[in-house]
Amino acid sequence: MTSISSIDFQHLVDNLQAGIYRSTPGPKAALLYANATMCKIFGISEKKLEVFEVKNIFNELKAFQAFNKKFKSSGLVNNYEVLLKDSKKKTFWASISGIAVKDEEGKLTEWDVIIHDISLRKEVEKELIESKELFQTIFDNTAAAIMVADKSERVIAWNPFTEKLLCMGNEELFNKPVKDLYPSQEWQKIRRLDIRSRGMHANIETKVYRENGSTLDVAVSVSILKDAAGDIVGSIGIMHDISERKLVHEMLIQSKLAAEEANQSKSLFLASMSHEVRTPMNAILGMIDLTLETHLEEEQRENLLVAKDAADNLLGLLNDILDLSRVESGKITLEDIEFHLHNVVNNVCKGLAVTARDKDLEILVEIEPDVPEIIMGDPVRLRQVLSNLINNAIKFTSKGKITTFVKVASKVKGGVVLLIAVKDQGIGIPKDRQERVFEVFTQADETTTRRFGGTGLGLAICKRLVEMMGGQIWVESEEGEGSTFNFTGRFKIVKGKKSGMLVDITRDGEKSSAEILKGRGIRLLLAEDNIVNQKIAVRILEKQGIEVETSVTGKEVIERIHKERFDLILMDSEMPELDGLEATKIIRENEKKTGQHIPIIAFTARAMQEDRKRCLDAGMDGYVTKPIDRKKLFEEILNCL
Repeated sequence: MTSISSIDFQHLVDNLQAGIYRSTPGPKAALLYANATMCKIFGISEKKLEVFEVKNIFNELKAFQAFNKKFKSSGLVNNYEVLLKDSKKKTFWASISGIAVKDEEGKLTEWDVIIHDISLRKEVEKELIESKELFQTIFDNTAAAIMVADKSERVIAWNPFTEKLLCMGNEELFNKPVKDLYPSQEWQKIRRLDIRSRGMHANIETKVYRENGSTLDVAVSVSILKDAAGDIVGSIGIMHDISERKLVHEMLIQSKLAAEEANQSKSLFLASMSHEVRTPMNAILGMIDLTLETHLEEEQRENLLVAKDAADNLLGLLNDILDLSRVESGKITLEDIEFHLHNVVNNVCKGLAVTARDKDLEILVEIEPDVPEIIMGDPVRLRQVLSNLINNAIKFTSKGKITTFVKVASKVKGGVVLLIAVKDQGIGIPKDRQERVFEVFTQADETTTRRFGGTGLGLAICKRLVEMMGGQIWVESEEGEGSTFNFTGRFKIVKGKKSGMLVDITRDGEKSSAEILKGRGIRLLLAEDNIVNQKIAVRILEKQGIEVETSVTGKEVIERIHKERFDLILMDSEMPELDGLEATKIIRENEKKTGQHIPIIAFTARAMQEDRKRCLDAGMDGYVTKPIDRKKLFEEILNCL
């Protein structure tokens, strides 16, 4: 065995992380020896060593006295945990072990003691205790049921809220199989998740039994418990009562269904109303237009023009109601097509110039040079907003001029924000009424309605359409000084296009279309079961040199196109025996065998956007509504041929 020198032993002792000392015994124990670690911790110099009393390292005198008593009674101290204080009076936890040294006569002469700093262990123990207490507090006071199950899936622990939620006590819960908490159907769903074998965490919405046999809707969060070896030893589940939430959710679903049903009923009513009003309106306006083209006395012509104006106003009101309904229900979507902005603005102003001249009003247009000519957006809706604003300006202005300004408000990536303003010299709007004019069924005041008429729908529709364009609309006005209605819209710029590449459709468009149609030798089959509407359509079409044959059912249409040649079919969507949509589907199916294609244009009093989609989805090539707008009818015929 290798011997160790006293010097080596001293080096070993001094480098230990524990403090070691020898002292005299008893309450006045004084140091006889201390290793380097001991001296460093307690600030003991070589000079002080012989006079340093052991009691000075203890934080409290009674702790030293207890330590002394242990030595005296047994001559041995093992892992005595106590608070000591270092040279800076800072306390720390230490574990002290010691043994009494006796002489040959058995008399106690010295104490040999070793001190270990256990501050870190004590801190960890403290944190563990605090964590345990915190967990216990949460466990006992949380407003959720918490249950622990063992490896055999039996309940072994739960918090107080579990008893409250399930109305069960210790006798009902302890050692209860987890499966008995759930209705069998719900338990099968949980078993299919295979939570334990997968060792996974799961969130489930299910039902549990209460003590009285009733069920409760709950959300359960389940986690698997494993031991140090990674083996599953149980599971813990946290359960929340969601019965109220489920009830509210069910009520919301029912409310949503009721709202959708009501909205569907409203849509069906509006579609039906549109059809029922447009059908006779087509006869009224059609006959008036045809009669106006005959030789009439002046008084007869004036009477017919008054009747036409009234019918146009009624049709405008119907269109406003339908538009407002579609906008508010989100059924209007904006197109994104190329169009000539300058032409749209100029054509709207030209179209309304006749009405303005009747009141000796001047219509002006100012478009700034940097405004792009070709942009992408929805020209129809832009035209609708601008027409409404200019019409209002004409209505409320008795003299002077109405000016439309167009400028670039700002440039954005790939496009521009345009500012369009319509300025009049009319009656103006009081400050306190300016915000309200954009509300549904609202005008400046009742006297305005009585004096100028109108429903108050136009500006409300404009506001919603402008917002769909990504813009805003507002008015600047002084009562008696006129008004300026401003709106912005976001549009894409089309690069590399010249204005001449697009057709400029002006008020002469109808005449141009009519001239193009004349002499083409077009043979058209009109499918219309309403005799009056049939007669009007035939006379309008024949005036343009179109040869017209008629049918009153979809079935008859299918039979005739097999026997005769037609360039085009103008098809009513609603007819007896077989409606226009079904007839179109059959025609398109038959054409797959022949490779032919005959253009079909829907001719209907149903003017909702979904009606148009339904017609096009059935295989129709175009869509025109009643009452007949000659310009649109001729343009659609030209587009389809």
